[in-house]
Amino acid sequence: MFSGSFCEESPVVQEVISRTGYKHIIDDEIVAEASRRSGLTESKIKRSFTSGTSVFNNFTHEKERSLATIRLVVADMIAADNVLITCFSGQLIPKTISHILRVCLIAPLKYRITAASRQQGVSEKEAAKLVLKREADCTHWIDSLFNTGDPWDAALYDIVLPIDKMTPEDAAALIADYAGKDVVKTTTASKQALEDYRLAAQTEVALIGEGHMVDVSAKNGAVTLTINKHVLMLNRLQQELKSIAEPIAGVKSVETKVGKDFHKT
Repeated sequence: MFSGSFCEESPVVQEVISRTGYKHIIDDEIVAEASRRSGLTESKIKRSFTSGTSVFNNFTHEKERSLATIRLVVADMIAADNVLITCFSGQLIPKTISHILRVCLIAPLKYRITAASRQQGVSEKEAAKLVLKREADCTHWIDSLFNTGDPWDAALYDIVLPIDKMTPEDAAALIADYAGKDVVKTTTASKQALEDYRLAAQTEVALIGEGHMVDVSAKNGAVTLTINKHVLMLNRLQQELKSIAEPIAGVKSVETKVGKDFHKT
C-alpha cells in the first residue's frame, strides 16, 4: 500500500489488519534490518528514499548498497505471505510476482492540505509545505524506479482508492475483498518469481560488496548481469562478475551482457 500524505493511511491499515489478520511491515523495520546486514547507518539507508545523495556516493556507493540490501530484506520479509507492506519499500516488489495486490490511497491536493491543517493544527500555508515535502519524496522515489513523475499513476497499481470519497472502513473492506480473490493467490509461477527476485537481490548485494555496479535479473535460477558503463577490459570484468555470482546458492547459470549505456557516445 502506497499512500499520499494525510490520506487516512493509519485507520485503513488498522482495519485491513483486523479483517485479514495480515502482519504489518513498515519501512522502519526494513531499514533497521538492512542496516544490520549492510553495516550502514539507518539514516544513510533512509536517504535512498529521498532525492538527496551524498557527494561521496561515487566512491562509497552507499545508495546502491542500501537499495540492494533493502530489496533483499523485502524479499525475505514477504516470503512468509499474508503481509501488508506499506510506504516506500513495497514499490521495489516487481510486477512479475503476481500474488501481490498493489494499492494506492490518494486524494486531491487541496483535500490533503486541509486535512493536514486540521490534524496538525497549523495554517494552510504550513500544511501545504508538509504535504508538498512528502509529495516531492514520493515523486522522486517513483521516478527513480519507474521513470514516471506521477507517484499516483494508476498504471502502477491494481487499485487506486480516492480516499476523499470513501470512509477508511469502506476502503479497507474493498482491499480485504480484493486480497482474497483468486487472481492474487500464490501459484507455482509466482513463487518462482519471488525466489528469482530474492536471488537477483542477493547477487546484487554480493557484487556491490566487491565494488561492481551492474543490473541484475534472474529467471528460474538463471542470472543475467548487464554492464551499463564503459570499461576497457570487458572480458576480465565479465570473468570477475561470474566468479562472484556463480557460487551463490540457487544460481544455476550466469550470463553477462552489455547494456545500452556501455558504449561511449
